[in-house]
Amino acid sequence: MDEYVGLPRNHPESYHSYMWNNFFKHIDIDPSNAHILDGNATDLQAECDAFEKKIKEAGGIDLFVGGIGPDGHIAFNEPGSSLVSRTRLKTLAMDTILANAKYFDGDLSKVPTMALTVGVGTVMDAREVMILITGAHKAFALYKAIEEGVNHMWTVSAFQQHPRTIFVCDEDATLELRVKTVKYFKGLMHVHNKLVDPLYSMKEGN
Repeated sequence: MDEYVGLPRNHPESYHSYMWNNFFKHIDIDPSNAHILDGNATDLQAECDAFEKKIKEAGGIDLFVGGIGPDGHIAFNEPGSSLVSRTRLKTLAMDTILANAKYFDGDLSKVPTMALTVGVGTVMDAREVMILITGAHKAFALYKAIEEGVNHMWTVSAFQQHPRTIFVCDEDATLELRVKTVKYFKGLMHVHNKLVDPLYSMKEGN
């Protein structure tokens, strides 16, 4: 999704390190099939363009999985980002820098201020999108994502217009939603489970 600019690839807080330590090294994947933006590339724009080209050559993204920030940003598409943006260089918002300081010993001077990131349009092109939202500190962002209109100041709201997006959240993340909204979506889950269970029973019977 994104990578800090200027942070060494082997730095424990680089997204390259994060993805390898938390995911890639635990699964059976050919390293050549793992594509992570290079924040130390000589030509950052060329790196972004090449990333978009790789996505296109691979036939597009089947499933995009990501989280959001408390201000509703997806990847590093900070508030005010274009909702049709592509992979590019972005300056990080002060709120993001402050939030990420905990990963850099609380020292703001150590937090990168720029990053390469896929654009909102890049993610919107994925065939399916799954957004993970947990915790009360992201409850207002979830509210903005589904109960208000599409707004470039809350980039996650763009996915209201995606044909196959699912928001996965915990109870705390729903605290800002209307009770009626929460009941509606829980009702859908109940109906879905009632429809799916018989299908599994039929398959097992066959």
